[in-house]
Amino acid sequence: MKLQTGELLVAKNGKQYRVVECYEDSISLMPVDGYTLFSCRRLFVEFSFRPAARVA
Repeated sequence: MKLQTGELLVAKNGKQYRVVECYEDSISLMPVDGYTLFSCRRLFVEFSFRPAARVA
């Protein structure tokens, strides 16, 4: 999955997260309705999140 800063992702539980930073081996995410920033490995993101539907 190719990700860019600012992109929205949806977790398996339906909660939305914004991509804050992208690195070669990790991605930093923040909940859309929260303040806690966390980083995780790209592989975890690929298995646990999907891109949010885009509105035209």
